[in-house]
Amino acid sequence: MEAVTLRMDRKHIALLKEQSKALDRSRAAIVRDLIDQHLANKKRPSLYERAKDLCGSVRGSKDLSTRPLTAYGRRLRLSRTPGDKALRNAAQ
Repeated sequence: MEAVTLRMDRKHIALLKEQSKALDRSRAAIVRDLIDQHLANKKRPSLYERAKDLCGSVRGSKDLSTRPLTAYGRRLRLSRTPGDKALRNAAQ
């Protein structure tokens, strides 16, 4: 096991000493337990776990190639500012 030095506020040291006496364990053991508990709760949920309530909530064709494409292939309208005359001529 490696040694680590921590700098803590006096109030945290006092809390750690109280907990150590109450549980009759070393301060290092308590810090290790607290780190383990904290990091165990930080497990990131998978994308499925985060979005499982949305699964099956979308209606429509499962094959997107059957969806009609609207406005596909239409020529884009250019803005009508004075500097765009050259762009309008080039687009035609």
